[in-house]
Amino acid sequence: MTPYTVQPATPETLADLYALYSDPADVAKRLPTLRENIAAGRVSLDRILFLRSARGVEGTVLLPGPVRVPAFPRFRPDVPADAMTAFAKAIREKVEPKRLLVLQDDLAPLNALALEAAGWVLDDQQVMYETDLRARSYRLDPGAVEGSADWLSRPEVRALLDAEGHIDYELAEDATMVALEDEGRLAAFGTVSPSGRTGCANIHLIGVLPQLRGKGLGTRLHEHLLALAAGQFTHHGGTTGTENLPMRRIYEKNGSRPTVTQMYFKQP
Repeated sequence: MTPYTVQPATPETLADLYALYSDPADVAKRLPTLRENIAAGRVSLDRILFLRSARGVEGTVLLPGPVRVPAFPRFRPDVPADAMTAFAKAIREKVEPKRLLVLQDDLAPLNALALEAAGWVLDDQQVMYETDLRARSYRLDPGAVEGSADWLSRPEVRALLDAEGHIDYELAEDATMVALEDEGRLAAFGTVSPSGRTGCANIHLIGVLPQLRGKGLGTRLHEHLLALAAGQFTHHGGTTGTENLPMRRIYEKNGSRPTVTQMYFKQP
């Protein structure tokens, strides 16, 4: 018989959702808000699950309402693999078919095998980067030109978007689209916009035309976008695939630092 149990929250055990948090002040803020959301019917107790053993709480998860929001389980750093599998299986039985599950390395061990044993399928791996835009100065590139949504119909832009998997890409109303020229041709494309988080910019380096890669255009454009962002914001956050070494080098050349690594799992 397994030494692990999975249980939904009750009013008496609700505080256990924060048993694995390290900041008491953070818990003191979160718990009253959670109780208010439960009382208002915005959060259901049966959407909060605990993984327990003789040691106490081994894992927790609050399953969000919107299906588009992934589930982020939290585990003890030394949680056994079979316990992770038991919890991941219970989560899979509880959630909608299109729900994603994310292991984030500051919340859980990145144990893909444990989740795959529960029927989840590893879909993607991402590294999150953060840039303190006040820590250094960024140079505006003299070869940069700004455009608008009509650029999305240009053949070179369309081909790059399609190649990068952005078939349905739409330029946000508050985004500025920027390109670098190379020998009179538009060669590298990106956008900068507000992220929705206070003081934080959103930068999307769409990419460099394949035939013009290896010339430093991506690094130059990324620095230009950071320079634009620094005029209004204090930070920038971005992600890229763990295997996307060229983009990771661009981040690090321009002073961005990796913060967390994420594994995305989908259901078969």
